[in-house]
Amino acid sequence: MEPGPDPTAARRLAAHALLPALAPLAMTALAFTPVTLFGCVNRGLIAVALALTSLLGAAVATGLALKLRRIDPDAARHWIVTGLLLLLPTLLLLGPLG
Repeated sequence: MEPGPDPTAARRLAAHALLPALAPLAMTALAFTPVTLFGCVNRGLIAVALALTSLLGAAVATGLALKLRRIDPDAARHWIVTGLLLLLPTLLLLGPLG
């Protein structure tokens, strides 16, 4: 009998790649919303709040990766991917969308 797909690998992919990828998508979606929907100031405040929240999450993920790098290098790599994905909204706000 051949084993099926590993459910823990799918869970890790969802937790460390798909879920954090929502932050850059939200920032990009916010950039494409019309100004009349939220107003200019509110749109800017939402963007800054989203960038700061994801930056805090990236710092936590990086801290976890540093803590786990000797114990479980595979888990540390997953947390590094999470941190990089959560860093994207801040880079988007400072770069092309700012």
